[in-house]
Amino acid sequence: MADSYYRTISGKQYDNELLEIAEKATKRSKAPIGKNVAKTLFDAIKDGGDYTDVEKRTVKYIRDNFKFSPDADEYLRSEIRKWAAKISVPAAKKKSSTKASTKKESTTKRSSVRSAKSSDEGFTPYTESYEFGETSRDEVAPTPEYHELVALNKFQITPKQNRIGRLILLGLVLVFFIVLIIFGIRSCNRTSKSPQNVNQGSNVSTEMGSRSLERVELSQGKVSSRFESRASAIRYINDLQIRFIKQSMQTEDVAADKIATLAETLKAYPGIRIRVKGHTCFIGEMDENKILSDERAKFIFDELVKNGVSVTQLDYRGFGETAEIESNSTEAGRIKNRRVDFTVLSVTESSN
Repeated sequence: MADSYYRTISGKQYDNELLEIAEKATKRSKAPIGKNVAKTLFDAIKDGGDYTDVEKRTVKYIRDNFKFSPDADEYLRSEIRKWAAKISVPAAKKKSSTKASTKKESTTKRSSVRSAKSSDEGFTPYTESYEFGETSRDEVAPTPEYHELVALNKFQITPKQNRIGRLILLGLVLVFFIVLIIFGIRSCNRTSKSPQNVNQGSNVSTEMGSRSLERVELSQGKVSSRFESRASAIRYINDLQIRFIKQSMQTEDVAADKIATLAETLKAYPGIRIRVKGHTCFIGEMDENKILSDERAKFIFDELVKNGVSVTQLDYRGFGETAEIESNSTEAGRIKNRRVDFTVLSVTESSN
């Protein structure tokens, strides 16, 4: 259990769970760690109910070795500061109360001794002012959490830098909105000129990351191949892939012909049962990609049924971004990953 909870780096122990969160986030993308991942890190820190030395060391290691976006870095630092201060209050109060009671007893004893001496030797006792100052120092003694807050504050920017940063951010936001308005006006002008530009605008919107589950009607395809043996038909089915446009239900141009050929093959060999499998690249949230892959698989399933294939020969399932066939780090690889492919599940003796 200890081996999985801690990880030793250069002779020091670190929290393995926090390291895995940061590593997983940077593995999927080279972009800086965002606010969502920072929230996940903070939730994992809070889980134990205490901010341990191992967690402190791990947070510092992650901030030194992984790149954060400005808002994610600010969120993590500020939330840890607030939470550490909150959990340090009960400990500080308890410590102060214990020390105060101990000092009070000690003060009482020393006061009685010094009072007796003062009456014998003829000078004014200084016990009250001296002991009051000593007790006050104990009551405000810094806790370990206080030292952690001081360490975290080293990363803070000054009020002046903060104001300058806000002004720069405000300027960038204004520029973004101006560009957005100009782009919108030009898009409207292009739309009003010709229907062809409407399609171009739609493609641009798709490339910008908008997600659409609306199906695109396919024309009647042409059968391009017929197979003389069941074995050759099975090889064709297992190798067949139908591509999709990024984050949409729109297929490649030859999709209708591929569907028609596959339908004709399945009708020729009714003993073959297949699974229609939907896939996406890694762009977008994992849950959204799973839904999109389900819809792509169901779309091809329905098209095969429209072409006369029996539903008893078909099954469909979406796999999201989990079954890549090429690297998602390049656009060429992502294009190949956005697909529907097929697997032969069973072959009965009724096949020709």
